[in-house]
Amino acid sequence: MQKRLWPQVVLFAIAAFVVVALPRLLLPAVPQSGAELVRIGITAAWAIVAAGIVGSVRQRGLQEVRSGAPERRTVVNFGLQILLGVLVVIAFVVAADIWHVSLTGIALGGAVTGVVIGLAAQSMLGNVIAGAMLLSLRPVRVGEWVSLRSWMSGGIDATGRVEEINFFYTVLRESGTRRVIPNSAMAVSTIASDEAQRGFTQTFALPLSLRPDEATRALAPLRRWEVVDVQQEVYVLRVEWDGDRSSRSDRLARLAARLGGGDDPTSSAG
Repeated sequence: MQKRLWPQVVLFAIAAFVVVALPRLLLPAVPQSGAELVRIGITAAWAIVAAGIVGSVRQRGLQEVRSGAPERRTVVNFGLQILLGVLVVIAFVVAADIWHVSLTGIALGGAVTGVVIGLAAQSMLGNVIAGAMLLSLRPVRVGEWVSLRSWMSGGIDATGRVEEINFFYTVLRESGTRRVIPNSAMAVSTIASDEAQRGFTQTFALPLSLRPDEATRALAPLRRWEVVDVQQEVYVLRVEWDGDRSSRSDRLARLAARLGGGDDPTSSAG
């Protein structure tokens, strides 16, 4: 990424320096009546140049994200977004310098506005901070199979393969089911990572008429199981298997036989 982007970043820095210096060089030699037109022209030229360079940086950065290794894509994309944000801020600062606009008053007013917005957007800011923590500490990586367990539920909240981590949420996918988890929830969850991908989960329904002791004995050999829903005539179990996923059907058939012919499962295997 650095090899592709550093020429554009250097070009942006040179252009910013030239634009900052131009008014100081040209305006003294220009009549007062034409000073405003000169500033307008420099500002327009700077807007075109800055937009072009930022667009080029974004395009090349996204190419790097797509072509990179899966485990590095999240971090590279996070760094790209930060770089683009810095370039945009610099572009506005340079434009303000052309017109001799003091940013102090804007900063003070922005601070007050920021407090109000911050109070109204605590949840969103919490997700951003948690996302930065997940991306920097990397407790999970894109491509890993994970199970989340929080103190609030006492059970498995979500299971799946990590598909994406961004500023606001983490995406898990389990057998076609896409789960979007707020980063603030990820940060307070216990995360179990199955790097060898030996485990998978499955949900299925059992009749309420089944005796609890029979179900407990039948489910005892499983890696993990829990009741996730109770409906009118059935209750839904989520079980976590060990070993080869290709044997899922045989294992489930044997489990159904042990449970006395419980309903055939509705699979959500990962």
